[in-house]
Amino acid sequence: MIPGSQRRDSLNARLLGHFAWYLAGRCRMDFMSAVDLPLFDQDREREPAILRRVLALHQRVARADALVVACPEYNGQPTPYLKNLVDWISRLPHVVPGAANAFQGRPALLASATTGHAGGALVLPVAQALFRYVGCQVLADTVSVPYAHEILTGDGPVDDPLLDIEIAGATEAVVAAADRFSGEVRDCRSGVPA
Repeated sequence: MIPGSQRRDSLNARLLGHFAWYLAGRCRMDFMSAVDLPLFDQDREREPAILRRVLALHQRVARADALVVACPEYNGQPTPYLKNLVDWISRLPHVVPGAANAFQGRPALLASATTGHAGGALVLPVAQALFRYVGCQVLADTVSVPYAHEILTGDGPVDDPLLDIEIAGATEAVVAAADRFSGEVRDCRSGVPA
């Protein structure tokens, strides 16, 4: 679970909490929050303190069978925070010999919660392009939540029948994709063609 916002009361982190409610008991979840990295700078890639943090994040992504990313829309774009996180993790194979692309082939479900009427309609295609570029298998299902401050008010299922159906369907899609991905990874490790 990757929130694209660092805000304490982030609606997108809250949206991930709703996804977690739907996924409870079906998988282990890892919430990647409060990531402390400077703005990406290739000149700083080999600094030991930064490299340790990036390695830890890279390993978390590499252990995941799927990603669920919820990002607000900043002027129609993903947040600098999310882009920065992806930039650091995606560069690790260029810095550490033998490091694989942690995003490669990994299913990614993208979502956006905003306070406006668009519900992330502009950011989702940009985020899809970003995650495809780094190698993810971006799911066709997306979740868009307009007026999220009025809808995402508690824990558990959302009190909006259409959004409830949308999240439930997206949850099923990401679980199925994660199962396929983990099966392919197991097959490759055992020498059986995927």
